[in-house]
This record gives sequence, C-alpha cells and structure tokens, in this order.
Amino acid sequence: MLWTLILGVAFAQPVDIQVDMHLDTPTQLLTKGLHMDAPSGLEAGLAQLKRGGTNVAVEVLWPPRNTAHRQRTFDLLSLMEREIKRSSELFLAMEPAEARRVANEGNIAVVLSLEGAHGLGADDAWRETFDALVDRGLRLLGLTWSMSNRFAGSSSDGGGGLTEEGKELVKLAREKRVVIDVSHASTQTTLEICRGSNIPVVASHSNCVAVKRHSRNLSDEAIECIAKTGGVIGLNFHAPFVGGAASPANVSRVADHADHMARIGGHGVVALGSDFDGYIRKPAGLEDASMIPALWAELRRRGWTEEQIRGVKGEHFMRAWSSVRGSGNPSLVNPSASPGSQPLLDR
Repeated sequence: MLWTLILGVAFAQPVDIQVDMHLDTPTQLLTKGLHMDAPSGLEAGLAQLKRGGTNVAVEVLWPPRNTAHRQRTFDLLSLMEREIKRSSELFLAMEPAEARRVANEGNIAVVLSLEGAHGLGADDAWRETFDALVDRGLRLLGLTWSMSNRFAGSSSDGGGGLTEEGKELVKLAREKRVVIDVSHASTQTTLEICRGSNIPVVASHSNCVAVKRHSRNLSDEAIECIAKTGGVIGLNFHAPFVGGAASPANVSRVADHADHMARIGGHGVVALGSDFDGYIRKPAGLEDASMIPALWAELRRRGWTEEQIRGVKGEHFMRAWSSVRGSGNPSLVNPSASPGSQPLLDR
C-alpha cells in the first residue's frame, strides 16, 4: 500500500492550469450573503469553477462608485479570507509556485486583485493601504475602473494618462512585484505604463476594438504594446464588448477576439479574463464558468494547437506572473531593450 502511494505521487501528471484573471465573485458573496459553495446565485462559484476546469481564480476586490472605497476594499478582502478559511478546496496563493501546487493537488488557488486604485482611499494614507493589501496577498493592481481617479485616466470617461501620484503608485507596485493591470485604463495610461515597463503588464479582462468598437476594448497599438512587455490580455465575456447586432456575442465571437489578439501580439498574449459575477451580459454558450471548455473547443476547431490553448488557459498568465515575481524566464523580457523593441511571443 505504501509503495502504491509513493509511486502514485512520483508518477502523477500535473494538471492543466486554467486561470481566470478576473472574477467578481467576492462582490456577489458580499451583496447576496452567499458562500463560494452556494448551490445557486453565482456564475463562478466552486461548482462552476470545478466543472469548467478553472483551478486558479483571480478574485477581485471592487469598490463601486457609491461606496466608502477603502472600507469596501477591506470588507471584500476579509470576506475572501473567511471563505478560504471555511473551505477545504480554496487556498490563497501569493506566488505562482503556490498556485500551481494547489491546482495540482486538485484544489483552487485564489489570487487577489484590486479593481481600481480608488480603493486605496482618498487621503495620503494610500501608500500604507497598498502595503497592507500586499501583505495580505494582493498580487494584481488595476489602476482604474469606469472612472478616472487620482492616479490615472479611465477609458470610460475620456481620462488622460498617469498623474504624478499614479507614477509613484506604478513604481511602488513594481518594487512590490505586484502585476499592473491596465483593463479600464485610458489608451494614454496603457501606453505610458507599457512603454516604460521592462516587466510584463496585463489587461486582465479586455477585448479588441478592431473586432468590436467599444471604449473598453484595446486598440491594436495597445495590444502590441502589452505583448512587447511579455504581458497578457484576458478575453472578456461581457456581451457589449464581444459582439453586436451584426455579429452576436457568442463563443465564436469571443474566439474572433482571440484570433485578432494573436495576429497582433502573438499567441502568447492571449489569456482568459471572463468577468463572471461582474453583472455582465453573457455571450451565448458561455453563461457561467462551467461552460468555458466550449471556448477551447472552438479554438481547437479553428486550428489552434494544444500548446497554444494551454497557454490561453493559464500558462501565459503564469509565465507573466512568474516574471513579475522574479521567478520567471528573464529572457522573455530584456530590461535593456528600448520601448517597442521586444520580440513578440509565439507569433
């Protein structure tokens, strides 16, 4: 019996890593009084995540417009800490290796993200707030949400670029090895951050303006700029960002965005960032997290290789995160290269 267990461990095959870079489930738990194992009421609860294969869940701390922003951020953080404590299947992952270990053990790794730096508060204590969040596990920082703030401009209100405080926050995030997320950021903010970065920058939940014109979607210039940092872009499932009357939002249309990202930035830039539980209008065939395999089937039908699909599932994000944390392949991003000179990954 002992030898059976030893051999089973020795020859166990690692599971496919599937990372969803943007889940708003904490907000649903807070506002509805639910838990992750709720039998209904969630698009990305435990049951849906497991059925759909997601084993690394980036859970978002999102302070809505009409809330006490810093207080809401910490309320959501405390809620997720309690959820992880009460569950035998959820584990906080502060490092890529921890996330991979949790996934390989058949559980779900939780990675924490802040959506909108307004969540750091409106006073000069924002630096201490950021430090406190990082100490408790924050690993992704979205600079803006659907409104410009003291740090950066948003794509939703015609905002400009980084402010002086925003430049300080970006510098601090890099020092703390926190992944900078430019989804919701204005084009100017996105390009300023990417052009000045020698480590990966991500857009956790964004699509392509060339496929569906929308202020929240990324221009080809922004896609290429993110790709040149070694970063990734998570495919967003919110129907208005996916398709329109002439091209309805469905699995095929999401795959169109993936194809375009790959043409512009190389296959290595494409990742997953559904926005489930974020009050989205779902595309047909992707109504909750259990249905994500339909996207992999569509990419396979279009000729994407299994290696490329594994990348979109999660390996591309894991590569970028590892690089930011200092445990990745340094050859992916050359710190001495001039802006715009990085080779695109897996063109």
